[in-house]
Amino acid sequence: MQTKKEDIEQRIIEVATDEFMKKGYENTSMRVIAYKANTSLGNIYHYFKNKDLLLQAIILPTLENIEYMMDQHINNSKDNMLTKDEAMAYADHLDELFEQSELRCFLDKKVVIILNLESSSLLERKEKLLKKLQEHIQLHFHMQENGHYSKLIIDVLADCLRHVLIEYEDIEQAKIEFINVFKLFCTGIIGQMKC
Repeated sequence: MQTKKEDIEQRIIEVATDEFMKKGYENTSMRVIAYKANTSLGNIYHYFKNKDLLLQAIILPTLENIEYMMDQHINNSKDNMLTKDEAMAYADHLDELFEQSELRCFLDKKVVIILNLESSSLLERKEKLLKKLQEHIQLHFHMQENGHYSKLIIDVLADCLRHVLIEYEDIEQAKIEFINVFKLFCTGIIGQMKC
């Protein structure tokens, strides 16, 4: 029985996604991907000229979606910053509002790959996205500092996201756990807001 080219390419992408997520892009070899995808190393290079192009095929759609959602969220909230009470009410009802919120785009296993990325042609885009998110958190939570606390917030939330997406195969369970931790964490931050 002959395997279709699309099936082979999809299997390579699935295996590479799993390996990049669990081990990191830098620590994953194309040879391991080939072995786990039941194909040859030469065959992988037939579909993807190098590991960076394979990474791009996997995460570019997710990265572009996050960039778009972040821009939408920032544009929609510029003139409508939440007060402390509004932020607390939002956090209290996050489980009901999650699907309509921009947060939903972060609950994707490919986000773990992006967050763990230490090299590749996409590193600059990752850093730019994190910087934009950091500045937005400073504005959202009325932080008057140079970015230290907002970077810490991003790091903690990124670790939480990594944990739930790796720990829970079921995306619905991962969502529930992420919302619980996000609510707990944000409630503490909101409590420190000055207005």
